[in-house]
Amino acid sequence: MDKQEIKELIQRYQDGAASADEQAKLLGWYNHYAKTKARAEFPMDIWFRQKSSLEAILGSAANDKSRVVKLWPRIVAAVAAVAFIVIGIYLFRSQTNPAAESHYANDIKPGTTGATLTLSSGKQIRLTDAVKGELAEEAGVVVTKTREGQVVYEIKGSSAEPDKVNTLSTAKGETYMLVLPDKSKVWLNAASSLTYAAALNSKGRRIVQLNGEAYFEVAKDKAHPFVVESKGQQVEVLGTHFNINSYPDESVTKTTLIEGSVLVRRAELVSGSPQKEVILKPDQQALLQAGKVVVADVNPDLYVAWKNNNFVFENNDIQYIMRQVERWYNVEVIYQSVPTEKFWGSVSRFDNISSVLNILESAGGVHFKLDGRKLYVNK
Repeated sequence: MDKQEIKELIQRYQDGAASADEQAKLLGWYNHYAKTKARAEFPMDIWFRQKSSLEAILGSAANDKSRVVKLWPRIVAAVAAVAFIVIGIYLFRSQTNPAAESHYANDIKPGTTGATLTLSSGKQIRLTDAVKGELAEEAGVVVTKTREGQVVYEIKGSSAEPDKVNTLSTAKGETYMLVLPDKSKVWLNAASSLTYAAALNSKGRRIVQLNGEAYFEVAKDKAHPFVVESKGQQVEVLGTHFNINSYPDESVTKTTLIEGSVLVRRAELVSGSPQKEVILKPDQQALLQAGKVVVADVNPDLYVAWKNNNFVFENNDIQYIMRQVERWYNVEVIYQSVPTEKFWGSVSRFDNISSVLNILESAGGVHFKLDGRKLYVNK
C-alpha cells in the first residue's frame, strides 16, 4: 500500500467506518511494517493515558444516557487509537524479543472448521470427517457437503415432512457454515447449536432455535417470516443480515443488525405476557437482560469480528474475554485473582492462544500461566 492509502485506511478505522476487510488489511500492513522497519517502542504510559481518557468518556456516557448515541463516534475513534497502540507494542516486542512469544510452557492452536449434524433419526454425522457429496436423505430433504466444507439442504419434490428436526452443533474450538433449504446462510460460532426442521418451513414460518452464537444471512421471503428463537427472546425477519449472541453463560443476549430490519421480542410474549418488542435498524443492537430489551447504537463490526476470524476487544473485562478464549481454544480458565482492568485490542483467530495472551499482557494488569489446557489468570 502507498502512504496515501495507508493514511486513508487509518482515518476510516479511527472514524469507525472501516469494514472488516479494511481492518484486516490495515493490521496486515502494521505486521509487515513491524517486520521490515526499525522503529522505537511505543512508551507504555501512552497506553495508560489513552486508556484513562477513554474510561473517562465511557464513564460520563454511563452517567448521562441521553449522550450515549452522540458519544459513540468519539468512543469508536478512541478505541481504534488505543487498539493500534497495543498492537504496535505487541508487534514490536514480538520482533525484538522472540522469547515473548514462547514464555508459556505450551501453546494451543486455534479452533478449526467442524461440527456434528444430528438427524431426526438420531444418527450423528461428524462433518469434519465426512467426505464431500451427499450425507443423508430423509423425508424428502437431501443433505450434502460441498467442496468448501459447507452443509447444504435441498428439498426434493413435494415430499418434505415438516416434523423431521435436525441439529447442527459445534463443540469448543469449532465453527461451521450451513445453507438452509431456503438458501439462508448461517455461520455458527464455537460451542453453539442450531435446531430446525429439515424442510425449514413450519406453518408458514421459517423457524430455527439457537443456543450460543450465530451470524445469519436470511434469504428474502415476505410470505414466510424467518424466526430465530434463543434464550429469552424471538427475532423475526423477512430477509436481512444480523448476529445473535445468546450463550447460556452470558448474562445478556445481544442481537446486532447489519442490514435490513428485525423485530426482537421477549419470548414471554408467546405465553401471553405483556408485550415488549423493538424493531432494530442497521447499526443497532438489542440487549436482553433480566426480561428487559434495550436498544443501543453500535459499531456492528465489533460484534461480527468472530465471523471474519478476528478477536476484537473494546472496553471488555477479562472475564468476558476469557469466555471467548475458552470457547475457541477449548481451555479451562482458572482465576487465581480477577483483574479489574478493561481491555482493548485485536488479534486474528487463526493465531495460537499465546498471541491473544501476549496482547492482553502487553496492556498491563493481567498475567497468564498456561499448563496443558488449563489457563491460570492473575492480576
